[in-house]
Amino acid sequence: MIHEDTFYTDHQKCSKEQLTGKLPYTLTNDFFFKAFLQRNEAALRGLLCALLSIKPEEITSVVIINPICDGDVVDDKTVILDLRLILNDSQIINLEMQVENLGDWPERSLTYLCRMFDQLKSGEAYIQVKKTLHIGIVDFTPEGFPEILFSEYFLYNLKNEHKYSDKLGIYMLQLNQTENPENEKNMPEVYYWAKLFKATTWEEIQMLAKKNEVINQSIVTLKELTADEKMRMQMEARERYRRDLSASIAYGKHQSAKLIRSLNDAIAEKDNTIAKLERKIALLEKQL
Repeated sequence: MIHEDTFYTDHQKCSKEQLTGKLPYTLTNDFFFKAFLQRNEAALRGLLCALLSIKPEEITSVVIINPICDGDVVDDKTVILDLRLILNDSQIINLEMQVENLGDWPERSLTYLCRMFDQLKSGEAYIQVKKTLHIGIVDFTPEGFPEILFSEYFLYNLKNEHKYSDKLGIYMLQLNQTENPENEKNMPEVYYWAKLFKATTWEEIQMLAKKNEVINQSIVTLKELTADEKMRMQMEARERYRRDLSASIAYGKHQSAKLIRSLNDAIAEKDNTIAKLERKIALLEKQL
């Protein structure tokens, strides 16, 4: 792991020519996202400080319990691209990048959260259960959800707003809300990280680096990962998977729309036939 004190020096060595133009992949690529935060602990800590509203000195330790190992071939059956963390030996956190809206976000996030919360071993007391958070970084707004950049969900009493427990929660960072200028003023640190994940050019990252020192120190890691051929192959594999998934969803929607039109046409034809029969019956009744 590269130590924090080497980042700034390495960044200073980067020429402007090397840091211009379009990024080959953005950090919404879940493999790139995980590889970046796994390789750069300073960035991981900085992100957690922003999302959890804590100070850097409050993080005494952060351990990734499901790291990507060199040589891993990434697919959905063998490698989980969420980051599962133990923070300060007292919290379990699942950090997920999800850009495709599959229509099941509430159920998906709750399932992940509850699986992690069921953590006690035989004989352990319930009071020993660690605080468990699912942090979803999404590029969409689920149906019925408020269109806000960042939100926190816990169990509350609906009548008096009493929090049942702070040991079970879901955080959401909606990347599709980064265009609201009020977000930078109201929650700058969260906003800068959201903009980093959405950045498509080196120029955008350099602008963010001027506002956030941890992002500034992270540039060298981003360069190393995007220059590494094996990493790029994995990122491309994830992009192909996303494109195929999007195409599959689009095709499914097209087929559904086609079927609905066909059913509507059949219903309209049936209604027309019934109307004709009703007119004939009315005419016959009139003749009788």
